[in-house]
Amino acid sequence: MRKILAILIIIISSLVLLTAMNQGFINKVKQDRYFEHLTPQDASSQSSYQQIFIRSDRWGYGDLYGICYLPQYRLKLIPFRTYNDRSDSAASTTNRVLYIIGDSFTADKLLNQAFTGFDKVIFLDRRFPFGPIQLDTTKENFLIMEFSELNVSAYSSKNSTEILSAGVATATVKPVSLFSRLGNIIFNKELSRNIELLLFDDKIFTPVKEFKAWVNYNFLMRLPKEVAVSTDKNRLLLNTTVDINSPQSVFRPWSDTAVNELTHDLAADQERYLSMGFKKVFLSLIPNAVSVYDSKRATYNHLLERVETKTSLPVISVYNIFKADKRNLYSRSDAHWNTLGFEIWVNETNKVLKANLN
Repeated sequence: MRKILAILIIIISSLVLLTAMNQGFINKVKQDRYFEHLTPQDASSQSSYQQIFIRSDRWGYGDLYGICYLPQYRLKLIPFRTYNDRSDSAASTTNRVLYIIGDSFTADKLLNQAFTGFDKVIFLDRRFPFGPIQLDTTKENFLIMEFSELNVSAYSSKNSTEILSAGVATATVKPVSLFSRLGNIIFNKELSRNIELLLFDDKIFTPVKEFKAWVNYNFLMRLPKEVAVSTDKNRLLLNTTVDINSPQSVFRPWSDTAVNELTHDLAADQERYLSMGFKKVFLSLIPNAVSVYDSKRATYNHLLERVETKTSLPVISVYNIFKADKRNLYSRSDAHWNTLGFEIWVNETNKVLKANLN
């Protein structure tokens, strides 16, 4: 019996190890587990793969909850509104295309019918390399440069990740030997994380994780370094936006010179995009949740407002609207806005776009 048990343990361990080495499969598991909440599906209609592998509470209740697992912030995220594609009717065409170069606040959303006066919306994620941008010269092309307050504080036109020219040279890729490939698989730096993902990133372990998090927070005053709790205890915050030692903190002082350099970089980007054929370039800065709900916990640097005041770009501004609104516009367990906050941004964007189309 012991031998059979030992053999089973060896077989199961080997299967887990081999699966963890398959980074392509692991990436699929991550994609499905962490973004499954965006397209909820009836459990009875799920495949065997989905029933086995898509069982994580890490993101369905908010990315910050998924880091700390504090039970009081286990709040189910509501999927964002879906905007359906426009019909191909010639009567509905405007010959206008809207591009959005944005980050996680505008990513993973279907926006083709969100903005009046445009036949198509093309989203480009600044967090990942993309390009070259190929404009349809038979259309009028408009661009929104969207930044969260977190990301604009670290932005420079010199380190932009997009490829702006089709003529950019590509490096010659050297062939990788079989032994090198095997070495990369066996000594995969992500192997331990992949094993943890397969074995423990499952809903069955959520109560254990929540209990551990509750003890650490309430008795030891410990939180994961990525997470902070708001002063009123009503929400979780991304710690990089709070910790004054972080370059992206809203409480880190910004000199007028630094603000001028940032607005200069934004203006340089504006000129570059105009030279590519965009008719008009807009700037949209999305405040961090701490700036709206907890800006008095320290000395707020007002970077967002200062950039909006100094920039030469037409601005889609929501900061003052969010501050004045008494409703909750951000997920309490996530670093991003909720459906209500997003809808306010869409409406304000429509107002600014409409005023600038003629």
